[in-house]
Amino acid sequence: MKPLLITLLVICFGLGASAQDRPAYFVQFKILKVSSEVEAQNIDKKLKGKKGIISTRTDHITSTYFATLSAEAEYDFDQFESWFQKLGYEISCFNIGIHGNGGMRSPHELKNCEENNTNK
Repeated sequence: MKPLLITLLVICFGLGASAQDRPAYFVQFKILKVSSEVEAQNIDKKLKGKKGIISTRTDHITSTYFATLSAEAEYDFDQFESWFQKLGYEISCFNIGIHGNGGMRSPHELKNCEENNTNK
């Protein structure tokens, strides 16, 4: 009976640890068009309250958005597109990846990107 209990405990703790060990990820994309710093700050205020969003940064100069998210958040292009449409913005050139593993684009690259270069 004890070996079964020990096995169950190892499995339970192992599953919990694996969820915690999953890395955070990032999203970044172009916003068509953020014309002022106040607009950018309002976008950040609206989105930073979403569950699983660790940090958010909207840049009005390059009209780009960047956020880090917890592994459990599981947001995708469609969710961000919906949120930004509700705020009155269109997004393009969506890029998503594991935080810290490269794959991020520079804000200036996003500013000048074409929609066909997206990771939707």
